[in-house]
Amino acid sequence: MIRLTLLLSSTLLWASCASTAPPPLVTPLAPTSPAPVQTSPPADESLPDRVPPEALTLAIRQVHDALEESARSVGSVWGLPHEPLDAFAILDPERRPSGSLSLGTIRQGRLLQPATLAAEGPYHSIIERHRSRNTHFGTREIIAAVELAAERVALEFGGAPLRVGNIAFAHGGPIPWSSSHQAGRDVDLAFYALDSQGHSVPTPDLIHFDDEGHADGYPLTFDVARNWALARALLTDPEIRVQWLFVSEGLKRLMLDHAVATGEPADLIERASAVLHQPTDAPPHADHLHVRIGCPLDDRLEGCQDWGPRWPWYDWNDERVLARALALRPALSGNDPEIARRALDFLEQLKPPMAGELILFHSFDVPHAELHERAIELLQKMPPRTRAGALAIARHLRRSDLPQTARRPLYNTLAAASTADAFEVARARLFDDSLPLDERMLAANALRFDLSPDLVTPLLAELQRSPPPLRARLAELLYRVTARYDGLNWAVASTDDQRQALAQWHQWWDQHRDLPRQQWLEQSLANLAITASWGDLHHVDTLISQLPELHPALAMNLSHIISEWTGRWAPRDFDSPADAHRYWTRWWGKNRDRMLQKSQPQAWR
Repeated sequence: MIRLTLLLSSTLLWASCASTAPPPLVTPLAPTSPAPVQTSPPADESLPDRVPPEALTLAIRQVHDALEESARSVGSVWGLPHEPLDAFAILDPERRPSGSLSLGTIRQGRLLQPATLAAEGPYHSIIERHRSRNTHFGTREIIAAVELAAERVALEFGGAPLRVGNIAFAHGGPIPWSSSHQAGRDVDLAFYALDSQGHSVPTPDLIHFDDEGHADGYPLTFDVARNWALARALLTDPEIRVQWLFVSEGLKRLMLDHAVATGEPADLIERASAVLHQPTDAPPHADHLHVRIGCPLDDRLEGCQDWGPRWPWYDWNDERVLARALALRPALSGNDPEIARRALDFLEQLKPPMAGELILFHSFDVPHAELHERAIELLQKMPPRTRAGALAIARHLRRSDLPQTARRPLYNTLAAASTADAFEVARARLFDDSLPLDERMLAANALRFDLSPDLVTPLLAELQRSPPPLRARLAELLYRVTARYDGLNWAVASTDDQRQALAQWHQWWDQHRDLPRQQWLEQSLANLAITASWGDLHHVDTLISQLPELHPALAMNLSHIISEWTGRWAPRDFDSPADAHRYWTRWWGKNRDRMLQKSQPQAWR
């Protein structure tokens, strides 16, 4: 219900702002597909410059009514006692959660009212050297999950107890032994082990096992059956959502081969093959199973942030989070500055879907300077990703009374959103030669992440006739989109040099316009004398070595290629090619051997 209502509200706003028919409905919780660009959009098309004021007022009222109905519908469906949908109840400084509370991410988080894992239990035992660390605190859910999983393994097999390492400090925050474990949703579990006679024995510590399951320095072997049972118990626990079970590739293979051999359900094996994972930013986890769970519902509604994949077999509570955010509207738009400040702070902590839209429609024009600055700050962190949000930014940018202190951040917000609608707004501003040069420069900067090939034609059309500073910025955009560099300084180049370079660009475009962008990138590699099949990891060292000497636009594209080949997330851009080189050198140095190792076909794949 809430998605349908919000879809309709976005369409209502769009329809009231444009004279043409509205575009197909697009869910506000996902980015839209690229839209075509025109060099100079007519004023009466998709992003109009002249909108009847009464139409926009009516549209915003319709959006407001739709959001109100959405909040009411969600409240009537759930209406949980711990899930208030009243702004002033949510923002009450005296309100306290009923149980443990994990806030923030696993790398920048904290823990309130934690649950405690006993040093000794019927089926578990905290490793002795970890007991003095005071890292035996976590959310209620993860403590219960450890106890339940240990019990299930013990009831199925008997044998030694589950040995437990770090969870979190009592109040969360950094621990010296890991970059995560800050929010009470991570726990390190020692592997179950067998002695030389095949008996289950408690491990004295976190013991390293090789890919065949033999312990380093101990006469022990990896207990495949019990360790698989542990993973299975965690994955089938209905009270938690397992994001990761970090483990080395070799031990993962042993467990999944065992699962196939013993006839475990195919869907469980599929889930386990995704969740069991050797980390890429840490040692391979051949000495323990690192469990990470997603935010419990109560915690997510207070500002717990999931870090990692959103597996499709779990509900991630987006609609409940959105309902809570919608309930903040009276506080965001109210006359009480203190309540409004608290609402913005809570919105930042919650990071809900459509946070940017709420700020744009309810907080951007507040009369208090401090609140206005706070709203602008948050817009850039949580940009609107719907068409309604992009149109609202376009409306503000057309205001003659909009101060420069707000104008630049709005363009930054468009860049942060990086949706087709956001880019459409920025393109319309960039190619409007009636706007001041400074304004068009800001619009060009907002397009720095727009890599759509349909941007090439208008860039070429504007390149030679634009003022020198803008010419240089347009050329930079062209280099980024095409992964091609002409070596010309367009800000100071002579007319003849510009004309010659432009002729070469048009020739290139005639030859490449119908090719997929990947072929442009392949040509870019060939221009660097890199002869490699697409995706061949044996050439990653060569790619990384090229980064420091490249033009920033080429370095950005080369970084994207490395990211695609390796499957490693990386920033969309770096401050300099040298920064990109340092990032990839460090990561590839840790992961080269693992990723270049030939993978044998496995039954579970």
